[in-house]
Amino acid sequence: MASIQNVSPFPLFFLIIMMSTTLLLLIFNSEGREFLVGGSEDSWKVPLPSPDFLNRWAGTHRFKIGDALIFKYDNMTESVQMVPEEDYESCERVGDDHQRFNDGNTKVILRSSGPIHFISGQESHCHMGLKLAVVVMSAIHHHQPTSPNHSLPLPPSPSPAAPLSSNQGALARTPPAGFIMGFEVSLVMLFFIVI
Repeated sequence: MASIQNVSPFPLFFLIIMMSTTLLLLIFNSEGREFLVGGSEDSWKVPLPSPDFLNRWAGTHRFKIGDALIFKYDNMTESVQMVPEEDYESCERVGDDHQRFNDGNTKVILRSSGPIHFISGQESHCHMGLKLAVVVMSAIHHHQPTSPNHSLPLPPSPSPAAPLSSNQGALARTPPAGFIMGFEVSLVMLFFIVI
């Protein structure tokens, strides 16, 4: 029977590296991304480039549970409310189920899948288009939900006056999973070669 003193520390080193890499991969991939609403620090204010500007921006992104929306605004003239769909449609600012934010730098972590609705705390601003509807994907979905109960109207095609890049508003990105997975597979293969 081999004693522990005869075992080379080399394979143990690679096992520790592989386990550390796996742990870091899990931690890194579980973090959500942060999205600056509208793609710039002055997007949550009127006038907007178009009444559907914010929803067109949202349509260029895929939001997942754990992601965060960052609303930047002048809290002396503006605020944000998270509201039910009916109040979003009518710009209703009063409701027991509304969440109100007025700190000027609001971070909303998306904790559930489905549509989530935001409106301005100023009714006239909401009617001018200062409202946002996002669809949050669950961890198991890789495509837009098609449930008729929770479908949002498709925004019209972007106008040339306000083009949106698919990268606008994404503050944090995750690394390509293929690279990390390839690195991890390489470590495993190296581990078995050394043993």
